[in-house]
Amino acid sequence: MEGALLVAYAVSDHPLYGGEPGFGQTQMLILAAGVGLALCGFLPAWIATRILILATTSVIMLAFAEIGGEFVLGPRFRPIFQPDDRLIFKLIPNRRSTMTRALANGGGTVSHRINSEGFRGDELRPAGEATRIVVYGDSFIHAGYSPQEETFAHGLGALLTDRLGRTVQVVNAGVSSYGPDQVVLKMEDELPRLRPDLAVVAIFAGNDYGDLLRNKLFRLGTDGALVENRWTLDPHVRMLFELGQRESILKRAFRNLAAVRPQPSALDERGMLVAGASKFSDPDFLLGEAEREYRTFVLEHDDVVTNTHVDYYSADLSLRPDSASALYKVALMEAVIRRIRDTAARNGVALVFLFIPHPADVADSYDDWRIDRTRFPEYNGRNQIAPLETMSRTLGLRSLSLYERFRASDANRLYFHGGDDHWNAAGQRLAAEMMTEYLIAQGLLVARGAPSGAPKRETSGK
Repeated sequence: MEGALLVAYAVSDHPLYGGEPGFGQTQMLILAAGVGLALCGFLPAWIATRILILATTSVIMLAFAEIGGEFVLGPRFRPIFQPDDRLIFKLIPNRRSTMTRALANGGGTVSHRINSEGFRGDELRPAGEATRIVVYGDSFIHAGYSPQEETFAHGLGALLTDRLGRTVQVVNAGVSSYGPDQVVLKMEDELPRLRPDLAVVAIFAGNDYGDLLRNKLFRLGTDGALVENRWTLDPHVRMLFELGQRESILKRAFRNLAAVRPQPSALDERGMLVAGASKFSDPDFLLGEAEREYRTFVLEHDDVVTNTHVDYYSADLSLRPDSASALYKVALMEAVIRRIRDTAARNGVALVFLFIPHPADVADSYDDWRIDRTRFPEYNGRNQIAPLETMSRTLGLRSLSLYERFRASDANRLYFHGGDDHWNAAGQRLAAEMMTEYLIAQGLLVARGAPSGAPKRETSGK
């Protein structure tokens, strides 16, 4: 009986141990075990009985190991994302996640939780109970690589609470790998429910332009207006999302641990990682990806989303700012920013943008990033951030650009290293301090219903 059950399970292609569709190694092992148990019927009874007891005990132990593994291994190896028909993907509420930092960034693990409403951090207070700011953005805001107290959102809330003498709740609405297009749809869904006093929208100049083409949520119409696109999620990508939640946690952990390579530990005299060239900092690779993304989405009208989480530096904007792909990205970004502005206005929410530069553009030398000025004479560290600042002035938006302050600082001390180009605790702290000063100077945090003067307008925060 037990053998027949194992054989049936092996051929069922169930994802728990079967993994991706198709007959794989694990299923072959389960099938072999089932056949072996079935053949026990030809053995002497005392031998067959012992084998069946051992098999039954092993299955029970495996079941307990899976249950315990979800608590111990789940936060590290179970993805916290699920597919979504509007946003492509979103965070799963009531989940915990643990990541391991590279040795270049201090090593160790960082844990965080997603609350019942799908935001990083503790449960929210009822709307209207305290001054509320909601911060939208990508992994720079989500900040799964940082403890809660080091994140920009937490730092902003603590600084404003101290400066204003009243509780300011900052909701971390960031989602790793999101683009501004996903942000605006998220705002449309959440602002009526959250009822914040202020929304801060962070845009990472390094890759958010490219997200607009990878996500395929919007495109530009013939008149240049923003048009919602009829995108579809690649079936294989959707399957991987679903498999991430249904596959054995023991199998996922074993596969991931077996694939881990030793972290390099050589540091230079500044304490920075000595790394070899990576394709993610190779201008030829990055320009090729930018051209491919533009060609497939804009020229060939391919609306199938195949890349949900790998974000490339927008080399076309930096190195060839007059290229067709760069110009299209800037125009599409402006159209999306207009929709963000209109969404906030429609909900009666004050809005501020935060423009974050890529470390390679604000540091004279950052890890293995090297840009040959003779090959790319049009390169300028401001090529990605400048269009955002121009849009802010043109559209009359409030915004804070971090470029000049980060450039004037030792930017290498504000970002992680070793292939992780996010800002570190120092970078998030400096940004939170700058945003605190900006919001207070603009007079944007007057309690709801209280009289206020007309706020000053500043477009770049330089």
